[in-house]
Amino acid sequence: MKNNKEVINLYIEDRQDTIEWICDEVEIETLDEVVTYILNDIKQKYQTDLLTLRDQENQYYEIEQIVEFKRPHTYITIPQRHNVKTLAKNEVRQNRNIYTIKNDSILLEKYKDECKVETVDYKLIDIKKANKKYVDTLIGIFDDLVIQPKKRNSLKNEIPQPIQFQNEIESPKFGQSSKESVSPSWIQRKSLSDSNKKNDLKQCTIDEVAKHNTINSAWIVINSKVYDVTTYLNKHPGGQEEIMKGVGSDGTALFMQNHPWVNAHYLLEQFQVGFLIEHK
Repeated sequence: MKNNKEVINLYIEDRQDTIEWICDEVEIETLDEVVTYILNDIKQKYQTDLLTLRDQENQYYEIEQIVEFKRPHTYITIPQRHNVKTLAKNEVRQNRNIYTIKNDSILLEKYKDECKVETVDYKLIDIKKANKKYVDTLIGIFDDLVIQPKKRNSLKNEIPQPIQFQNEIESPKFGQSSKESVSPSWIQRKSLSDSNKKNDLKQCTIDEVAKHNTINSAWIVINSKVYDVTTYLNKHPGGQEEIMKGVGSDGTALFMQNHPWVNAHYLLEQFQVGFLIEHK
């Protein structure tokens, strides 16, 4: 009987993370947890909370789309970090991590060149707990921005530090929220199964975005994602005037200048209307 093995590869610089499983033996939610864990291990090592995911044809993807469509090759870059270069080539990298998923167990084998250097056994429940813990931390950061904006703005010389955990699996899972944490009521999350929302997302040119540059129709691009923030303007912690500076254009640089420690998509996911493309 033939084993139908499926594979997802994630690349950044000389690092390659490979996920392997047998077709129909692993649920999509499990793949989502493992992909999210890998991406945020990358975030920790590069001390960032923003990653850009693309395929070989330079098409942008969300975590959920990589999992749902089982994209075999995804290339990762970091916005505003031009020193991080990832070649769009389907070739084995020098540092490779292979995750083999079977039932609720994940076997991680780490290779340097062709030599295995470490083997680690994970349980799915451990990865889920780590994902949830990171989300709870992000919610805490956001609550601080909303509840105490004057306190944060008063720290003129404060240099934001990336979140790091020691001796803990780290991987924020966008789409979950803590039952114990209280967040603003306007924050809503879509589940992985919300296919209707995904189908509604469209490809937008920067010219189309530029047409939506008023308080009555306010679109903004952050990290190649297009958001309709019309109903969010009055809720922005820094005030309506600040966010309007980026409306109708690519506001990625403006966002990074003011909120480098915050993940925009985590906060604005419900407002996304599409992806930015470079051609008409």
